[in-house]
Amino acid sequence: MRILFATDGSATADVALDMLLALPLRASDHVTVLAVPVHSYTGVGIDGTGMYFAEIAEEETAAARRLASTVREKVGAKGVPTKARIDEGSVAQTIIEVARSEGAGVIVMGSRGLGRIAALVLGSTARAVSRHSPIPVLVARERREAPRRILVAADGSDDAYVAVRTLAALPLPKHLEVTLLHVLPERATPTAHGDASAEQLQATVERCDREDALDILSRAGKLLPEGVQVRMELERGRPAERILEVAAGSGSDLVVIGARGRSLRGEGFLQGSTTDELLENAHCAVLVARAPERVSAKARPRREGVPAGVA
Repeated sequence: MRILFATDGSATADVALDMLLALPLRASDHVTVLAVPVHSYTGVGIDGTGMYFAEIAEEETAAARRLASTVREKVGAKGVPTKARIDEGSVAQTIIEVARSEGAGVIVMGSRGLGRIAALVLGSTARAVSRHSPIPVLVARERREAPRRILVAADGSDDAYVAVRTLAALPLPKHLEVTLLHVLPERATPTAHGDASAEQLQATVERCDREDALDILSRAGKLLPEGVQVRMELERGRPAERILEVAAGSGSDLVVIGARGRSLRGEGFLQGSTTDELLENAHCAVLVARAPERVSAKARPRREGVPAGVA
């Protein structure tokens, strides 16, 4: 797999690097290390005089180049083909554009940046990249080891299936424990107590929900590599709340989710707001993926929620 590692030298970027280095990277993998200089527009020299913007920018670019080179050497020591890149521009947009040009299968980055103000900037950068990147994004936090307990939020959407495919393609340790979670929609209980028809209708709806959920989980499970220990769970309620609760309860060190969910009455089942909530509140790394846009999708009818090629 081709991996783009975006770094700014911050503490969480170092965490993401440690996680990357802990993966069983293969000779067939390739890592591009990207540093995007963030330029200052004013500055004061050590002698108290003003510094020209060009001088500041030159030093910031040089610092980014040194950072990318240092990280490239660390990754290259794992015996993996590696290159370093320095690109100018808006951080989030540049990360996405470089990932595209490098043919990356996943972007790996930290969740926060350098300093108090930069932390806000880089935090929003991680969200922006996760929201808009057509390439899956792995946002790391806290844990420096390779993930072994993984929670996959499967809702039957194209994005969710792409997320599972991305997980399956990653260089991950053996003996993984994967929990496939489907969050059932909240249903109103019958208002007329004792009304047999209302209770029967509710039972039928719940049975259909469960059958649909089990079918989705089964299809997602078939995309995982052989030998992975898989457990399936059904929950009901708000997706973000249930996902966070199950992830914490199962000791998950990676949550996998599609960027956009399957539509229910015109609303996303796992919406961007759910992804944002997970990126903000999850105790562990989060992998976000979205399916490629299909211009001619209407010309190729298929079963809702199952991308082409999925049995």
